[in-house]
Amino acid sequence: MIRVVLTCLLAVAIAGVVFPAADAARADATTVTIGSMADDIAHAATALATAEDPTPAGVAGARRHVVLDVPTGSWRAAGVSELAVRGGDGVELSADIAAGPTVVRRVGGPRIRVVGDRLVLGPGEHRLRLTLEADAGGSVVVLAPAAADPPAA
Repeated sequence: MIRVVLTCLLAVAIAGVVFPAADAARADATTVTIGSMADDIAHAATALATAEDPTPAGVAGARRHVVLDVPTGSWRAAGVSELAVRGGDGVELSADIAAGPTVVRRVGGPRIRVVGDRLVLGPGEHRLRLTLEADAGGSVVVLAPAAADPPAA
């Protein structure tokens, strides 16, 4: 009987040590994923800005598409309840992680303007469209959801 009680106590003690470490590892994996998504957007924006010429507003210009897979939560990664995308000189991603703090990743690059000033994405897969345009400040990469693409004529 004493062996059973000691075995149960040992199992509870081990679980008390392992579960917080597993949660921390899941949050770390999500942080890495957010950083990779920011890198992907910045890389596509840089490739677009260096290889193409900007077009005036209202004229269809060069485009790139990026697919973001916002973590929904699993045994491998913590879930993200909301991912905010902001522009500027490069891109900034801000993710509210369900089991931890808000993660912010900034990656430099060309000037980026997000449609609506800030794009908020929920968990799941999202396709974004990057378009190179010209404005008063020079060339700018405009970031918008790809669902906003007009149908082809």
